[in-house]
This record gives sequence, C-alpha cells and structure tokens, in this order.
Amino acid sequence: MVDAENYGTFISMVNKQFATAVHVMTALTLENGGAGPISSSRLAESVNTNPVVIRRLLLLLQKADLVSSTKGQNGGVTLKRNASTITLEDIYLAVQTCQMISGSDRKVKKNCPVSRSMKAVMCGVATGVEDASKKYLRTIYLSDLKKKVME
Repeated sequence: MVDAENYGTFISMVNKQFATAVHVMTALTLENGGAGPISSSRLAESVNTNPVVIRRLLLLLQKADLVSSTKGQNGGVTLKRNASTITLEDIYLAVQTCQMISGSDRKVKKNCPVSRSMKAVMCGVATGVEDASKKYLRTIYLSDLKKKVME
C-alpha cells in the first residue's frame, strides 16, 4: 500500500510506466514489421532505460496477453496480436496498479459535513475520470501510433 506522503511519486511512476509500455509496444510494431522477436536490451536502448525495467514491464504485458517472449540466443519479444487490435486501453489496463485519482485516507471528522462526505464525492470523481480516460484510450490503436511515428 502506498502512503499519502509517497502517493505523488507513486502516481508519477505509474504514469511513466504507462508511457514506457506504450513506447515498447509501438517499437514492437515497427521493428521487423512486428514479425521477429526483439530483445529487452534493444527495447531498453529505444526507451533509454535499463533492460531490467523493460523486462519487468514485459512481464505485465505478457500477463495481459499482449506480448509473447521466447528465450535463447535468437529470443526476444513479439506482439501477440495485430497492432490494429491493441488499444492504449489494453496497455493501460496491463500496467495500471491504481486509479488516477483517489480519495483522501485521512480520518473523518464526524462533526464536519465536508469531511464526512469527501470520500464518497472523490470516489465519484475518480470513477468519472477513470471511465473517461479509458473511453478515450479505447479509441487509439497501436497501428495509429505506428502511422504517426512513420510520418
């Protein structure tokens, strides 16, 4: 569980993880037309990060059935589905660990109507933001990103 003091850092990490996952998935659509496996080291070079970071991310993407990996000298990662069927929502759901917005975890002051209501109010806000974001992400496909990168 993330405490309130570290929540901002945690959310920033989640946002970066999503951006990195989109980067990796887009790279997979471009490399060899998405036909051949790509090593985590090569993907890490593209993202400019450590291969261990990429391997951890790939585990989440593999668990979500978005990529498959093969081991060995010629091993690597490939997309499990066609880029025209993978949305940014699919990627977001694979790496998401918490909602974008959350309510306060402070102790409720029973004599304050705002304090008593704020958790429910923020829960509604969080649900609305999450739903709107996923609806938007659902409209963007990896194949769309490939086209933008190729322009």
